Amino acid sequence: MFYLVKVLIGRAVVSLDRPFDYWTDDDTIHKGMRVLVSFGPSKETTGFVLEEPTKETISLEEYQKTNDIHLAKIIKKIDSEPLLDDNLFKLAYEVSNYYKADLIKVLASFLPPSLKPKDSALKKPQAKTIPFVKILPLNASLVLSKKERDLYQKIQASKDGIRKSQITAKASYNSLLSKKAIEVEEVPVSRIPELLTKEMKDFDLTKEQQQVYDEVLSSKNKTFLLQGVTGSGKTEVYIRLAEKYLQESKGVLVLIPEIALTDQLANLFASYFKDTISILNSSLSDARKYDEYQRIVSGETRIVLGTRSAIFAPIRNLGLIIIDEEHSSTYKQDTVPFYDADQVALMRSKIEDCKVLLGSATPRIIDKARALKGIYEPLYLKTRFAKNQDKDLTIVNMNNPENYVPQVSSLLSKPLIEEIKTTLAKHEQVMILINRRGYSPLYVCRKCHKTAVCPNCDIPLNYHKRSETLRCHHCGYEIPVQEYTCDCKSHGFLSLGYGTERVYEELKMLFPTSKITRLDSDVSSNDVRHEILQSVSLGETDILVGTEVIAKGHDFPLVTLASIINAESSLNLPTYLANEETFDLISQFVGRAGRGEKKGRVLIQTTVPDNQVIQLAAKQDYESFYSFEMEERRKYQYPPYTFLTRIIIKAIDRKKADDVANLVRKYLDEKVGDKRFNIYGPSAPYIPHMNGRYYRNILLKYKSFEEASPILDGLKVIRLANKDVEISINVDPGNESI
Repeated sequence: MFYLVKVLIGRAVVSLDRPFDYWTDDDTIHKGMRVLVSFGPSKETTGFVLEEPTKETISLEEYQKTNDIHLAKIIKKIDSEPLLDDNLFKLAYEVSNYYKADLIKVLASFLPPSLKPKDSALKKPQAKTIPFVKILPLNASLVLSKKERDLYQKIQASKDGIRKSQITAKASYNSLLSKKAIEVEEVPVSRIPELLTKEMKDFDLTKEQQQVYDEVLSSKNKTFLLQGVTGSGKTEVYIRLAEKYLQESKGVLVLIPEIALTDQLANLFASYFKDTISILNSSLSDARKYDEYQRIVSGETRIVLGTRSAIFAPIRNLGLIIIDEEHSSTYKQDTVPFYDADQVALMRSKIEDCKVLLGSATPRIIDKARALKGIYEPLYLKTRFAKNQDKDLTIVNMNNPENYVPQVSSLLSKPLIEEIKTTLAKHEQVMILINRRGYSPLYVCRKCHKTAVCPNCDIPLNYHKRSETLRCHHCGYEIPVQEYTCDCKSHGFLSLGYGTERVYEELKMLFPTSKITRLDSDVSSNDVRHEILQSVSLGETDILVGTEVIAKGHDFPLVTLASIINAESSLNLPTYLANEETFDLISQFVGRAGRGEKKGRVLIQTTVPDNQVIQLAAKQDYESFYSFEMEERRKYQYPPYTFLTRIIIKAIDRKKADDVANLVRKYLDEKVGDKRFNIYGPSAPYIPHMNGRYYRNILLKYKSFEEASPILDGLKVIRLANKDVEISINVDPGNESI
């Protein structure tokens, strides 16, 4: 008798994307555990058990002879308990099937670094324990010396025992241990810092909020789209819903688009729900991710707050998924597997019978269309809490030379400088958005006029003045400025264009007595990010400059002036989502001004002041934009009128990339036949050479996912035949496709 075990090898290789048979005599191995197995000549690797082991009543020798195979024995199990329950297993298979991603890569996305099904995970932080010494009942005949009794009584006086490291009487300790008067117990230690909490005043929902709350709880629908204008109190609805689901012993998952929003919302939720909240995002240490995951699995925490990957959190008895700022592009994963947290939430809703609440002031066009068709239930919050709901709006035409004073600033217009002066004089705050980090995007040789480019990607390097480095914002390549030499051997360079660093520098020169801070993705430290946001919240910062991370979700009552520099920049992105991304960014940022007692003012600098998207975004006129954009989508047959899938081919050799891309195109032409498909490409993407690899794209546009799915599955044959070329499938591509 033995157990037959189906094991998925923990390597991201297309040829291994299937279960392999092993045997074991260990009846404690179960589905969802990691195991150590032999694979290949004398190699040991991590595997993942995909099914509950099958008990075979015949001998191993007889089974191998009958089936003409040789089974290797599982070396050992790695986990004492399964890492995924049946619901999460179902979700993993559905994500893998929908996004056409290898199962091992999907499973890796579900788990924290220390628990991933890969060999490197075994070297990551595991549970931390501290040895505590505790007493045992004394045998009546046991004789203790005075020193031994003193130590015994000292340990006895502490309810939970004392740390072993605190014991200095080593001889007495060893003697008590040998006499079995004491024992050593490894006590788990949490590496999770306490969240900042404060006493919160109870609040009543407004009539409008109460209607939303009641509808979510009473409706038979599973998915809701809450369209609430900025400052309308969506968060209060979230809190009340979370409270209700906790009372029913159900879990709640709250997704937010940016790590920068974590502190504010986590502290708020912790203030209401105390110790039952966990945080999951990529900025946490591996040790903390492990501890948070274990707290969630155990049921110790019932509310999980996190960014995109938290959609896979192992919450017990999940009742509600809230996706705040659901329009954000950050919910779409930009690497394999290319999942969208919004779509995964819908999958999880069906599997676990929970509800999904999508919240935004500017819903995704595709989600608004679904709500209007009745696929989602539409809910609305139309009233702002702010007393001054209207804002003074100015759009500055940067083509007009009268708006410049070159001797003063080449970046900030005269109207903006005057508005900042007025705002600071009133002791109010300013937020300035420039959606480009670094000092300048171009670093040009003064002698031959050649632009410094990344050796891996052939795109311009960004100049970061503060660190005096040139960086590639795509592959991460970095070189100190003093080490960079042009091909013409010149060391003289000119920085052109501007990013957050340069705007920050000009503001410092213009307003030297003001406290100015900068927040973008270069600020990667949680502590620094928290310090910056806390400074703004307390009114200690006068001007905050940042990228899109400052545009979403922040509530700073003292900010009365919000200004956008180069508002049209995202309109130039080569993607059908350019209009939507631009509208969302501008209209969300406009909502940051005037959230307190005083009226807000908005100033937008642009070279295309008459552009309809910018005009509508500045007015926060979502309904008009929706009508305009739906007509554009209909005209060019983009979602929601069609489905899109992008097939990405990348290889170290350019010719190999072209050859395989042509092979994929030929396969698609043969399979599509008379189906409702359009195929575009192969073509070079916006960045054709990145991180040492050449990229080619093929775009599919189709009406039926059911027709497309088997065709996409068939690409695996080409993947297996061309292992030196990576072929990935991006279903429902977003801006990561450019």
